[in-house]
Amino acid sequence: MPQIGLIGFERSGKTSLFNAVTGSEHEAGYATHDDPHIGVVKVPDSRLEQLSRIYKPKKTTFADLQYIDFPGSGFGRESGPHTRFLKQLSQMDAFIHVVRAFENEAVPSSNGNIDPARDIDSMLMELLFADAALVEKRLTRIAIETKAAKPADRAMAERDATLLKHIQSGFADGVPLRGMDLSDDDRGMLRQYQFLSDRPIVTVLNIHEQDVATTQTLTERYQLSGASDQSMTVALSASLEMELQGLSETDGEEYRQSVGVGESALNAVIRLSYAGLGLISFFTVGSDECRAWTVKDGDNAQRAARCIHTDLERGFIRAEVVLCEDLVATGSEAEARKQALLHTEGKDYLVQDGDVLHILFSV
Repeated sequence: MPQIGLIGFERSGKTSLFNAVTGSEHEAGYATHDDPHIGVVKVPDSRLEQLSRIYKPKKTTFADLQYIDFPGSGFGRESGPHTRFLKQLSQMDAFIHVVRAFENEAVPSSNGNIDPARDIDSMLMELLFADAALVEKRLTRIAIETKAAKPADRAMAERDATLLKHIQSGFADGVPLRGMDLSDDDRGMLRQYQFLSDRPIVTVLNIHEQDVATTQTLTERYQLSGASDQSMTVALSASLEMELQGLSETDGEEYRQSVGVGESALNAVIRLSYAGLGLISFFTVGSDECRAWTVKDGDNAQRAARCIHTDLERGFIRAEVVLCEDLVATGSEAEARKQALLHTEGKDYLVQDGDVLHILFSV
């Protein structure tokens, strides 16, 4: 299950967004918390609902995403995130940076005035500080270990040190690891260090509910001025979205339309989470269960089979594939086959978002 960390400075409204997305009821506003909040979200998918209406399975299983709300007190130290959270932060697959873009005299900003561009840059530096400290620590260890190392081991360590010094220079220039021009081999070597600035990051501008009609303008402004290295930015009102959790889906949608709000925070955050992580969904169907599975965009059919069960990956023979929309339109696999919409693919077939797969395998 992908893990996504919510990060942000104190009083940014981060916990309000966490509540809105996960349906939790943690205290927000002035309140701070010492330990991360953890919530699992079922990923809404109308395609899976359509498939379930056709197959009427005993169980319908949506994909899961896990969100972790890290305390705001762990940031803003101008020396990197609090060491108490570093290990858990390094395990995240992506980050959502909640940036305060609202005025509220009752909840003063922890950074003095409201300046989203400044806070975006400051958080980037927090992550870079942590990565730079890790590089320095590793280079010191390499220098000690190579003194007594065998020639072959020394050559490998020196190669690692050269690469680490290269990215160290990039960090000094304010360039996150995800923005550096590195070979696939270099990135593979660096993966073991779990650098924070290598993670995809989504910027959420938390605005006042009175400004929801200007979300597109605000998104474009801060995408250009304060988040030049980040392609994923969205503006929303976390407090408004948290309040709307108490309404039915229909009432909530009607209210959003009346005030000029587009998609819900849940849909926006999940959509950007998938985009940032490069994830897509495929489906398996049947009378027992209709289920959504999550894979990386570019994964092949055999790798997708492993998500279902390792036995399917080992004994993979072929996959029968039909697009969800084609299956829904025709109403059955038999009709989809008759119309030549269902096709057979080998292990190297690249799974497409919305594919319905039936894996044939040998025991």
